[in-house]
Amino acid sequence: MRSSASIQIEAYEAEDFATAIAGLDVEYLRTGGGSEPCRMTVVDQPEAQLSIGSMGFSAISRSEVPSEVGVFALITAAPPGGRYCGVDLAAGQLFFYAPGTSFVGVESAGLEACMLTVPTASLELAAEGFVDTAMLRSVTALSPSPEVEQLGSLLRSAIKRPTDLPGEHVVEAAAGVLATDSTPRRSRVGRRLGSHTIVVRSIEYAERTQTNQPTVGDLCRASGASASRLRQAFVDVFDLPPTKYFQYRLLSALRDELALAGPTTQSVTGILSSLGVTEFGRISGRYKNAFGELPSATLRRLPSND
Repeated sequence: MRSSASIQIEAYEAEDFATAIAGLDVEYLRTGGGSEPCRMTVVDQPEAQLSIGSMGFSAISRSEVPSEVGVFALITAAPPGGRYCGVDLAAGQLFFYAPGTSFVGVESAGLEACMLTVPTASLELAAEGFVDTAMLRSVTALSPSPEVEQLGSLLRSAIKRPTDLPGEHVVEAAAGVLATDSTPRRSRVGRRLGSHTIVVRSIEYAERTQTNQPTVGDLCRASGASASRLRQAFVDVFDLPPTKYFQYRLLSALRDELALAGPTTQSVTGILSSLGVTEFGRISGRYKNAFGELPSATLRRLPSND
């Protein structure tokens, strides 16, 4: 067995936790309190990376899978409210995310999962042509099969002894799942826009235009959906209407700006204005509900980034 490197991280802030998830570009927005940190153990081997995590607070997330890796996610504990791309989470589910795809999720406090990140080249060697078929999959848990059960069993064993991850065997099992998976494909003919597509288009519009508080009309035009369909899409994916999602997004951006600000040279109102906020009192109240303190307290407490 080849040597492996293991790191363990405890994070009380969403952005610190996101950096621990191996192989993925993850954006977390904290949506609830909680005294427990998020915890992550990352085991890195030449064949694969295993990230074992638990959520200490609730958050919503958006993850980008690089083109050079594929990702399997095994849900091991699923409190009510957790979702990936609108799919309600349950313990025992195994998901696959193809290279170059993205997924969004609602992460409930107490959610536990392990993510296996495998280089695309390794999977292609073992399951020729898997990329083309994987890209057509709906975002659902993989259908039960002997191959899915075998991979799940290997991952559950690895959770107990992460540094003993049998990298080569896990890659072979992962490729076997892709080669035989019988997840039903959904016809795209005459199908209305999926919730995941609407949500991703809306978020990409906000990022492209650097708009922290987009209007429903803007989001409808950007996504190609009606107002009611837009709202339903965000509820399907995040269990939140779009206005609430972008409120959390704004609060997260405000906290990031406060963390970088110098308390003697910058003010809360100045930072809020730079983010396009005009209702200072209302946003301050929402910030306190999310983070347990007013923006001014965060500005005083956090040191400037000299």
